[in-house]
Amino acid sequence: MKKQRNVVTENTSKMYLMGLSIMTATLLFFLCSGFIWGDQHHGQIQQTPLNKQINLKGSGDMIIENWTYNPNHQLMIVTLNIDQSTDLLEDPLTFVAQEKANPQRKIPTTVEYHEEGQYVVSIQDVSPSFEVMALDIYKHKEKDEVLLGDPPQELKGDEEVKELARIYTDQRKVQTDPTLTIQMEQEYELAALTRNIKQAKQTIQDKEKQIQRIEQKLIDLNQKLVELESDRLYETGEEKEQTNTRIQQIENEKKRLNREAAENEATTQTIKEKLKMLKEKRDMIDS
Repeated sequence: MKKQRNVVTENTSKMYLMGLSIMTATLLFFLCSGFIWGDQHHGQIQQTPLNKQINLKGSGDMIIENWTYNPNHQLMIVTLNIDQSTDLLEDPLTFVAQEKANPQRKIPTTVEYHEEGQYVVSIQDVSPSFEVMALDIYKHKEKDEVLLGDPPQELKGDEEVKELARIYTDQRKVQTDPTLTIQMEQEYELAALTRNIKQAKQTIQDKEKQIQRIEQKLIDLNQKLVELESDRLYETGEEKEQTNTRIQQIENEKKRLNREAAENEATTQTIKEKLKMLKEKRDMIDS
């Protein structure tokens, strides 16, 4: 009887340990999943917003201009615009894609086009039920040893690796396009030039409006000066001191506004010259 109780106790202990092991493994899975995928509930949307600045950990800012998916070709195209700081001028960037549904599966990721901070990245062989696609962005020091699409731990050599950002698209929110394909580099270059031309025109328009507002402020300040100087003729000594202080403040404000207007005019002229070159380059490629 005692032997039987020992056997029962031993079996119970084994079952308890097995159950504890399963619970521990499950807990670790969900903890790791939360760490990698942002601790989002399954029902919540994981979608990095388009056309909003994303900080690259002190290495500049980035905007996702477009993230499009063709389920028929299992293809994604991501267009990024990176406002590069000096920290990124010489170092190349690499991109690694990862599916939430199949986190261990290696996904082909290629830079189709890159110039002056603009990147077009293709993600191929996307699973039909990927759930959420993450795209990691890394900076590398050794340009000649970069292996696009490889996780950092698999890179060769002594290069320094820094993760700049992780961005997401959700299968329930991603923009789909059944005609999406990988284009020739020239097509991406033309699209980038068109975007730059549009942005340059908008910047010129904004700067010209700022200059107009400054000119109106200067008119108002000059009118205020005329009124103060007229009032000063009939003021007492103490009142004149106060008026003189106010007049000096206005003169200082006018100097500041004139400097700001001159800077805007110089910037506008520079952008106009850049706009001319962009149009010439677009016409040359498109001819």
